[in-house]
Formats: sequence, structure tokens, C-alpha cells
Amino acid sequence: MFADSQESANLIHTLIWIPGLLLLGLLAGMAYQRLGQRRDRRLYPPPGRFVDLGTHRLHLLDEGHGSPTIILEAGLMSTMLSWSDIQRQLARSYRVVSYDRAGLGWSDVGPMPRTAERIIDELHSLLNRAAIPPPYVLVGHSFGGLMMPLFAVRYPAQTVGMVLVDPVVPEEWNPPSDQDRRLAEIGSKVCRRAAVLSRAGVIRFVAFLLSSGAKKVASRLVRLISRGTPAESGSVSSPWFWNLPANERKMASVFWIQEKFCYTIASQLENLPRSAASVMEQGNFCDKPVVILPQNPHLQRDARSTSPSRSVCHEAITCWRKRTPTGSCKINRTS
Repeated sequence: MFADSQESANLIHTLIWIPGLLLLGLLAGMAYQRLGQRRDRRLYPPPGRFVDLGTHRLHLLDEGHGSPTIILEAGLMSTMLSWSDIQRQLARSYRVVSYDRAGLGWSDVGPMPRTAERIIDELHSLLNRAAIPPPYVLVGHSFGGLMMPLFAVRYPAQTVGMVLVDPVVPEEWNPPSDQDRRLAEIGSKVCRRAAVLSRAGVIRFVAFLLSSGAKKVASRLVRLISRGTPAESGSVSSPWFWNLPANERKMASVFWIQEKFCYTIASQLENLPRSAASVMEQGNFCDKPVVILPQNPHLQRDARSTSPSRSVCHEAITCWRKRTPTGSCKINRTS
């Protein structure tokens, strides 16, 4: 009887200690994440300024002088850093504006869902509140190339032209193929999983392992966190990472480990079909000159960007635009 009582007591102690240790680990992880964010803010101050939209602040970098003003919209996971070199060169002759969409880079997290309509509304509000008047030349890369045509059709009097760099075309996502839909769902699920883990400091710890040289351990953790994704996408060799400019890759260990980033990317992925439908509904999205710059297939790791289907859509846009009375469009293949 005494032995049974002792075993029961040991079991009770174990049941008490296990949740207690888990709770202690969670609190330690949350403190680790909070202290890390405070350190990041001190070490990596924003290069631009914040503009308050009322619900949240967006980070904006405004350089150069002249008119029209060039507005730069980055890709799905990218920030204004992806435009750094280009903006610096263009600012010698033009006024150039880049910014971080809500939830990315230095910007605050924004209202959900992250649809094309909401993103364009916020961009227009940002330009108004920052006192950056039209006319605008709109430049969008990849996901940003899907956003900018919606701005052009909503504000035609403020738009004098567009440059779309390897743009995502609406036909890719309205409707998406079964494979694309499945990949977007998996990507969103992984991002939401990472958002929870980032709050507990887990993603920050993985980034620390990568930077400290413990790549084997870090790779195993990355694969565990991103289970369900294609092998290359869910690894430290993911093209999502290596296709970024060097300065943005450096800041990925600061931006990508934040909860706001993970939730924002999840929402953008989930709403890609809705965003594409919004653009397709507009039909003639711009009666001004449009230039399309396809990605150089020899420099791009992501097969989608050089896929025949996207190239065909680029050609279709070009042919259709040449038939319009006031607009023009061309594809520059020397990019």
C-alpha cells in the first residue's frame, strides 16, 4: 500500500512538473523574443520615416526630386530594401518612393485580410498623408506587379505609366490550378505555424543557429517547422530566400522572425485568388504606357518566373495594349 501511495505521489509530481516546465520554457522564449526585438530596433533603425494612416504606420523612403514621382512596390515577401540600388540610381534624376507594406519590414502590422484592394487603399492613403503628389509612374515586381494595375485603374488621372518587373499575372490565380491552390494553402498554414512559434522565440533561435554555423541542426528544425512544403522551399536553400538581393537577405534574420511578418504573408497567400480576381474585373487596367520586364531565366531560381504560361500572359498583355487607342506596351527582354 505504501508503494502504491509513493507511485501515486510521484505521478502527481510529474504531472505538475511537466506543465510547469513547459510554461517556464514558453515564458523564457517570449522574453527572449521580446528582448531580441528591442535589440533589433536599436541595431537596425529604419532608413526612412513613418507615416500614420490612423490604424497603423507605414515605413516610407522618399528620395530625389522631380516629376513624375516613381512609386516602387516590392514582391510578396520583400521590403523596400529590395529596391535600394535601383532607388539610389533613379533618385539622381527623379523623385522615387519605396515603402514597406503593412506587416513587412519596419511597417506596423495592418488590418486583415491582406487583399489587393486593401493594399492599394493603404498605398494611396500613404502618398496623400506623406504629401507626395501625382503624377506617378508605378513600378511593381512580381506580387507588386499584380498590385500596381489596380492602383492605375482606380486612380487613372494620377498615373502616367507603369513598369512591371516579372509581374504575377491575374490569370495565374483566377482561378488557380489545383497545384497552386494546394501550395498556397500549405504556405499559409506554415506561416501561421511560424507566427505562433515566433512569439515563443523559436524562429529567432533557429535564425541564431543558422548565423552561428549550426546549419545541420537549423536545417532539421526548418524542415520540421515547414513540414508539408516542397523539399527545397522548406529548407535553408529555399529560392524564396536566395532570390532576394543581398542586403535584404541580411535583414531576413530580423524581419522574417517576427510574428507580424508570418501572419501578413499567410494572409497575402490566402487572398491571392481574390486579389487576382479584383484585377481581372477591371479589364483595361491602364490607358498609359506599360513596360514589362521579364525575369532573366539564367538568373532566376524560381521556375514559375520563367514558366511558359506567365510568358504567354505577358505577350497577351502586350498584344492587347497595342490595340488600344491611347496606350502602348512593350516587353524588354534584355533585363
